[in-house]
Amino acid sequence: MRGFTQDERAAFLRFVWGRSRLPPPTEFDRNFEIHDFPKKEAGMSEDEYLPETHTCFFQLNLPRYSSLELMRQKLLFAIENCRSIDTDFAVQDAELEDDAETW
Repeated sequence: MRGFTQDERAAFLRFVWGRSRLPPPTEFDRNFEIHDFPKKEAGMSEDEYLPETHTCFFQLNLPRYSSLELMRQKLLFAIENCRSIDTDFAVQDAELEDDAETW
């Protein structure tokens, strides 16, 4: 994380938690956790997997990559390309849907 830009750090946070910013410390009750990668198929190296997250639990399942550089590359790829969950705008989107229904 030390070598990540501020934008990459925000993208990492979005990847592991579904939001690009943390709430105020008084409203935050979760510790970030890193777990060993549980999905290992016979004959596949962990270098072939991307990291995965459990955003509800603020957890990262991280394969044991063969090098720090490979881990950095895989994390950057994941945070830049795996954005299917982003709750920063969930309330705004829900409000827009409600507004659309009233039209």
